[in-house]
Amino acid sequence: MSSPELSSPVRVIAAQALTPAAFAPFGDVIAPNGDGRGNSSPINDGTAQRFDDLTRLDVSEQGGEACAAIFRTQDGTHVAPYALTMFERHLLGSQSFVPMAQGRMLVVVTQGGDGPDEDAIQAFIVEPGQGVTLRRGVWHHPMITVGGADVFVIERRAAQVDCEITRIEGRFVVTL
Repeated sequence: MSSPELSSPVRVIAAQALTPAAFAPFGDVIAPNGDGRGNSSPINDGTAQRFDDLTRLDVSEQGGEACAAIFRTQDGTHVAPYALTMFERHLLGSQSFVPMAQGRMLVVVTQGGDGPDEDAIQAFIVEPGQGVTLRRGVWHHPMITVGGADVFVIERRAAQVDCEITRIEGRFVVTL
């Protein structure tokens, strides 16, 4: 007898372009004036442009503070098609992810209450020059990079760990 896990069909999720409108239910796209958000002004005697207020960091709940880190993956860490195994959420703080250099990543998200809504999973390609901030409470798959990449991350740090993880029941893969 085959196990239900092996007999259930694999659902394919095609990753879509990251746009502010499509990503709005989950958080913010971080890109200079890419979504009408933020203020722009010249700085450094006109040699650069500054873009402010591109996202809202939400990390201070229960004494949390912002923590800046780099997450690094190597080539071959994630291989297409990208199998989904679990989702996580952070109820006390947002998380921002910005691939560095020419790095690319997938952000896989869904809504849900006590668990992720497996019928509403969406995947977005985060291209160079873009980033995302996930609102607190948004179910998301752990970070997936397209090839090796360094990803700049801003998240909440506090004495209490804020990461709820759950395995998903369905079989899913993400394609580019």
